[in-house]
Amino acid sequence: MTTPAQSGYSMPAEWEPHEGTWLQWPHDDTYPDTQMRLEHIWLMMVEALHQHETVHVIVPDERRRQHLDRQVVHYAFDRSKIDVHVIPTEDVSPRDNGPIFVTNDQGELAATDWNFNGWGERYPCTKDREVPAKIADILSIPRFTAPIVLEGGGVEVNGAGTFMATRTSIINPNRNPGKSQAEIEQAIRDFLGITHVIWLSGAPGDFCDSIGDSTDYHVDGEARFVDESTVLYSWTDDKSHPEYPYLKQHLDELRNATTESGRSLTLVPLPMPECGLYSTANTTENAPFEAGPVCGVYANYYVANGVVLVPVYGIAEDVVAKGIIAEHFPGRKIIGIPTQLLAELGGMMHCVTQQQPAVQWS
Repeated sequence: MTTPAQSGYSMPAEWEPHEGTWLQWPHDDTYPDTQMRLEHIWLMMVEALHQHETVHVIVPDERRRQHLDRQVVHYAFDRSKIDVHVIPTEDVSPRDNGPIFVTNDQGELAATDWNFNGWGERYPCTKDREVPAKIADILSIPRFTAPIVLEGGGVEVNGAGTFMATRTSIINPNRNPGKSQAEIEQAIRDFLGITHVIWLSGAPGDFCDSIGDSTDYHVDGEARFVDESTVLYSWTDDKSHPEYPYLKQHLDELRNATTESGRSLTLVPLPMPECGLYSTANTTENAPFEAGPVCGVYANYYVANGVVLVPVYGIAEDVVAKGIIAEHFPGRKIIGIPTQLLAELGGMMHCVTQQQPAVQWS
């Protein structure tokens, strides 16, 4: 089989031009009352995004499509910039269950499919794992199915050949049993067109579950490229913070890492919100939290054309984090999206978005 890399495809950096953003609208099929609790967040994202790029929205059925159509009219959104498709889903995270898009110098777009298994078989995913194939059909583009399991939130690239991820979210028996690191790296090279890998350690599953992280410590909450060699990384000076040992280990690893060209990384800390934000909302038996502490991050922001969506929590660190991110994305408006309820359910801005890159000719 010809791989994407052999056909000249690679994954662009998130800050490169987009054709659009994919969202999956919240619904009550898996988690009762999810739509009522979360829909305002999605409406804020649509308001911000559709002024700069197409917003592709997945809804689970025709009834929910009609509901969304009414919302579009009510909020006076530009309907020509909102593209709605009916695809049954269990969750709301196209970053993880959807395709990772790749492009080539001939101006072609393709989808890579990474065999989503519900974050290490934690959650049902029979419908979600079909999302990449359905999106590829909608767009009439090739789909390449990788020989390993990973999620888009576990993938960070600098657009020049370097890939960054945590070991625990990919080199893990709950996703890739019997696969060696070499086999996994080769699949990543073949399907995302990268040439260099940076591994961060991540964190063990029992710890991740204790803080409501179902991803086995995805890199998009830990470290993000903002250009080819600059990384914003989650950090706290509070040694009593439950994540401090893992953040310290990642910082040490980042200090020893280089890009594909051998260049050392420029490292910029992003503050961590206090790990102890309590939600007063009722949770369900299927939710990660039962009114327990929510550990949020700012690194889980989303970069789109003209804007950056940043998770905020109504605390002083919000302003600091937004300011740091703004320094690295001049020309883009920094928009804070209140995210505490979404964080309670295990996600933030980057988790619930997926960019579709604009194709560019060489």
